[in-house]
Amino acid sequence: MLTRKPALLATGTAALLLAACGGGNDDAHVVAPPPAPPMAVTAVPDSAVASSMALVAYLKALKADDETSEALTLPMLDASASETEEPQTL
Repeated sequence: MLTRKPALLATGTAALLLAACGGGNDDAHVVAPPPAPPMAVTAVPDSAVASSMALVAYLKALKADDETSEALTLPMLDASASETEEPQTL
């Protein structure tokens, strides 16, 4: 009886450990996909076409080396031109 008790205890402990550590295949738990990257802004804001200097400042602030972004869309307004301002270089 003394040899059966440790063997039975060892078998029970091994079964308990394997049952506690096994599986965990939970199909109901679905990981949500990561959020989509933010969309690039392609519309020029109305404040940038308020004057020609504002438009030039907006265009200079954009990244010049970005060749993969979409083209800019201008609002249906024309940039106001001033008779007294000097021409701006891009």
